[in-house]
Amino acid sequence: MTTQHNPYDRRQNRGFEGPTSDDLDLDQRDQQRRKTFRMPLRLWTEGRCEETLDFHNCNNLSEVGIFIENATPYPVQALVKIEFNLPGISDPVRVTGRAISCLDHQDAFENIMGNGFIFEQISPTDQARIRSYISANLSANEV
Repeated sequence: MTTQHNPYDRRQNRGFEGPTSDDLDLDQRDQQRRKTFRMPLRLWTEGRCEETLDFHNCNNLSEVGIFIENATPYPVQALVKIEFNLPGISDPVRVTGRAISCLDHQDAFENIMGNGFIFEQISPTDQARIRSYISANLSANEV
């Protein structure tokens, strides 16, 4: 049995390719990839990579990562220093994220281009700030 490559399948950017581009491990989707809730959130972010400063929009945020919209996505595995302010909180959150997925003009099509990041360096204070913010907003939306 041969599988057809789906151009919307983001696994091609996560290292799940088989020996040929049409031989993807389709069992990867039997379980949820994400371990934490991803909260839809629109806010400005600042990214620094190799001495270049970029400004982007956050699309969603979790305790362990973020998706940032970017017309020129970073390469997968790039380390980016990311800074953003959570709504209503004056102290900025500063993290170092690793790009673990990339949606660029070749595979985003009409979707949003950008990168999914996992936080690799985050202070306990910033981690607690994100956790509290998500928790408070989840509770507010459940009422």
